[in-house]
Amino acid sequence: MDNQEMDRSNEQEFYDNVYFDTDEEDEDESMGLGLPNQKKKESKSRKILSNDELLYDPELDDKDEEWVNEQIVADSMDSMKGQGKTDAILTCPMCFITLCYSCQRHEKYADQYRAMFVHNCHVIKNERFKPKDAMEEEYYHKVVCDQCGIHVAMMDQDEVYHFFNVIPTT
Repeated sequence: MDNQEMDRSNEQEFYDNVYFDTDEEDEDESMGLGLPNQKKKESKSRKILSNDELLYDPELDDKDEEWVNEQIVADSMDSMKGQGKTDAILTCPMCFITLCYSCQRHEKYADQYRAMFVHNCHVIKNERFKPKDAMEEEYYHKVVCDQCGIHVAMMDQDEVYHFFNVIPTT
């Protein structure tokens, strides 16, 4: 690196004053703060901060999208084909934590979903529910969110989760 390149790398860049302009033309520059003999401070130049100084990663959205896609593929029953398919990503209505990346929408009830693989929720095994018109072996267990404890689904005897109190994102 020669001297000119080092000088350019050490120079700080500043925003143009127009970037922070309020566009108020009627503002009198000599007006003070309401106190006698007080004047407004001159606007100083503001340094352009780097992404590191702003704690910003411009590639983070792409990384997050890739991670979600990996979760969908991992949870999907079609993962053997290499493509994950899901009707929605389900989140808790109370705390918005993700509960399921791969689910199937109910054919009859549009606000219900079923899934085999879940996250951030657990089954209450000591609570067993049986529908009135159910067969002898049909029963369900209550499923609650790990984060906030709200009832989000029921798990049947085949260990299939039936979500009904969730926010779907398609």
